[in-house]
Amino acid sequence: MSIGEVLSMLNSFFLLPRVIPTVSLSNPLEHTKIEDPQKRSALLRKVIDQIWQSLDLKTILQTAVDEIAAMLNLDACSFLWYFERTERVQVVCKRTRNQELAALEGTKPLAEVGYHPLDIFGTAASAIAQGQMVISCGPLNASSTFGAMTRLIANCPVARPPQNLIQGHENQPPEMGQPTPGTATLDALANLLVPVKGQEGWIGFIACLSQNPRTWSTAEVEFVQLIAQQLEIAIRQAQLYDRVQKQAQRERLVNQIVNQTRQSFDLETILTQAIAQLLEALEVDRCLIHLVEDREEGLTGEHHREGSFWNAANDVAFRREHLFEVCRPPFPSSIDDFDTHGPITQWTIAHREEVVISDVSEDPRIGKQNEEYDKAEIKSSMVMPVQANGRLHAILYINQCSRVRQWSKHDRELARAVADQLAISIQQACLYAQKSATMERESLLRLIGEHIRRTLDINTILQTSAREVRQLLGADRVAIYQFSTETAGKIVVEESTSQLCLREAVKEHDCFYQECADQLQSAQQPLVRAVEDVYKTHCNDEYLACWQHLQVRASLSVPISRGSEVWGLLIVHECHKPRGWRTNEIELLEQLADQLAIAIHQAELYDRACANAIAAETKAAELQQALRQLQETQAQLIQSEKMSSLGQLVAGVAHEINNPVNFIYGNLSHVDGYAQDMLKLIEAYQKRYPDPGPEIEEIAEEIDLNFLRGDMPKVLNSMKIGADRIREIVLSLRNFSRLDQAEMKLANLHEGIDNTLLILQNRLRAKAGHLGIELVKDYGKLPRVECYPGQLNQVLMNIISNGIDALESYNESRSIEEISQNPSRITIRTQWVKKQGHNDRIIIAIADNGPGIPHHIKARLFDPFFTTKAVGKGTGLGLSISYQIVVEKHKGAIECISEPGQGAEFVIEIPVRQSEPTLVPKPQLIAVGS
Repeated sequence: MSIGEVLSMLNSFFLLPRVIPTVSLSNPLEHTKIEDPQKRSALLRKVIDQIWQSLDLKTILQTAVDEIAAMLNLDACSFLWYFERTERVQVVCKRTRNQELAALEGTKPLAEVGYHPLDIFGTAASAIAQGQMVISCGPLNASSTFGAMTRLIANCPVARPPQNLIQGHENQPPEMGQPTPGTATLDALANLLVPVKGQEGWIGFIACLSQNPRTWSTAEVEFVQLIAQQLEIAIRQAQLYDRVQKQAQRERLVNQIVNQTRQSFDLETILTQAIAQLLEALEVDRCLIHLVEDREEGLTGEHHREGSFWNAANDVAFRREHLFEVCRPPFPSSIDDFDTHGPITQWTIAHREEVVISDVSEDPRIGKQNEEYDKAEIKSSMVMPVQANGRLHAILYINQCSRVRQWSKHDRELARAVADQLAISIQQACLYAQKSATMERESLLRLIGEHIRRTLDINTILQTSAREVRQLLGADRVAIYQFSTETAGKIVVEESTSQLCLREAVKEHDCFYQECADQLQSAQQPLVRAVEDVYKTHCNDEYLACWQHLQVRASLSVPISRGSEVWGLLIVHECHKPRGWRTNEIELLEQLADQLAIAIHQAELYDRACANAIAAETKAAELQQALRQLQETQAQLIQSEKMSSLGQLVAGVAHEINNPVNFIYGNLSHVDGYAQDMLKLIEAYQKRYPDPGPEIEEIAEEIDLNFLRGDMPKVLNSMKIGADRIREIVLSLRNFSRLDQAEMKLANLHEGIDNTLLILQNRLRAKAGHLGIELVKDYGKLPRVECYPGQLNQVLMNIISNGIDALESYNESRSIEEISQNPSRITIRTQWVKKQGHNDRIIIAIADNGPGIPHHIKARLFDPFFTTKAVGKGTGLGLSISYQIVVEKHKGAIECISEPGQGAEFVIEIPVRQSEPTLVPKPQLIAVGS
């Protein structure tokens, strides 16, 4: 293109007459280069090369401004965007003499970015609006129009072009930024504005300023315009590159949300991560998503009361479940102040359309002094409905707080794409939750069925059911109520997360009982009663106060029926907020109520069967006890008869022996006297007749008179000792039988022990082939004891005899050497235990060092007819009778202390006086060491 053609093209765009006076430039060298076509081409290639080094629009524009300012030796050079819809102008980047100025991002707060109305350009406004070139050479054009343009370029803050300019259009502009205080005013007299037009309708301007009057040469204008042409291409490619980048960003963000949905069906995780990523992608300050439910509108009904406990509790719970927000520091969370029924929310719910607001103060739906938006510091907002298949799932709020923002097409497309994907994610999460709920419901019914089959304990079944229902439904309380009469009943089971116990809190004839009674009497077959909010169901203040006391906001009660009879109610309570009861929840409780009815019926049948079985077992036990007592009584009678017969026999034998022994014992003294007299007489004869004659001496020698004289006193003494021994044995037999002491008397226990040992002395002595049993007596000082002496002797006889039997059996398996090293021993120990209250007691311990008693035998030692001896050697009644004598007759105790291989010890404890009250409880068998 020739210079003439360029000038002709430029002249067709000029609005003002072109004046080309001669002017002195401050940098003649650069001017010379521009005026020289070849050098100008080199400079142009240099500038173009600098521009094409980057695809970033911000860098491209700043590079162009810097190069033009340097080449033309300008006092200032800027790039402007013109917005046709809003008729505003924005300074994008700027270069002044001896000062490098970059885009606003990174150097000034975003709040200082400003947009200026077109009318401040005066008569040049139409030229700018039409994209025409504007030239001012100095005094010839020193009008207010170019003065305003000069002040705008010199004083407006430099800004990075917003994202919407890259797309080639913009929405409503934010508030106009104020000039930076203290900025020097460049009263430029020469101005050159070269338009940069795009195919998509956007218009930019390269603004060249000079403080001194200046005539813009054809070469300079051509140079700037050629740069504008290249800049147009660079901007277009930067826009294309940016669109590709943002399209990739949008797809990447959507893919991330899709991947999150695949990795987790937890709605809170999906939503929180998605809005956090959207916050970073759009570089906004707040992202909030509000899950919408149709029934939430009921919270503002006529029964809604300001400041009540229920409203506060419901508001906190609702926000925790339905609002999710991510904020960029330093802005705090706004969930607590978020109005779920605000004007924008209501408009979005009603119209199901997106809302784009560049300046919230200018939106009539919000107003200039909106408390919610002021607290959250929201200046610009974009609201997207999250909907799929005609159903609104949520509302996405994207808010800019640091500055007023123009929402670009890319912003809206990205937000819309995220909203659409979130709708799919929410729908999938809901489907998954419904499927999980169905599976959990089936699992719960299966669990209850297993409990019914595994146990018939009704309390266990009811408690398990209440616990599982509460966990499955996420309710605050589950209770099972049983009717006892037509109008009354009781809570049998309760599962609750609240510290309030419903069983303790309800009172007779209060709202809870009245509600249960009304449901029972409402119809022949009670129906399910679902209350979403007690404040809407009950208008009575007394009822509302009662429900508030019980912490009940919503309730669901299902009857548990067995045929035509209503057993009770399965009740679910929501304590802190209203709740809409879903159909599947009601169906679950109805199915569970049917299962519980079957379980209750089976449990009652089982209880009756158990009661009948227990009654039968009790009767059988009573008969068994009667039979045992009869057998024991019979055995005692037999044993008593035996002992009585034995006693009579012993007494008779003792009596029969005692008579001749007494006869012999009584005559021994006379015989001794007669013998002494005869010996004296013989001695006297020997003295008187020393020579008796041969016949007498022969007789004396034959009878060994001298031996007789010495041995006869010894024989008589021996006969006396034998008679004494016979008398002692007879006395022991009489004492052991004690037929003359059938009543309780004071007795010497040591004497009874010695008499028993005397009778058993033959078994204690050593015999041929058997070593004897050592007897150790450790007698304490005992008082005379009030007892039945004969019966106690029988006890001692039984225990000592058993000890001897055990030692003899034990010795049969041991060698003589082993017996010699550890000889058999029976130790008898007595002790007087003195206690306060004159309740003294006597202890008799009989121990042996035999093999000991195994645990399973020791537990049955005192059972009637139990014996370990061979047939014919024991009746199994000895220890049983001994137990009865000690425990029942003497109010004492008997116990066996034994460990296998460590011998056995029987300890008998009886009171000293039977007439004194005893503080010791009724003795029982004690299995020590088992």
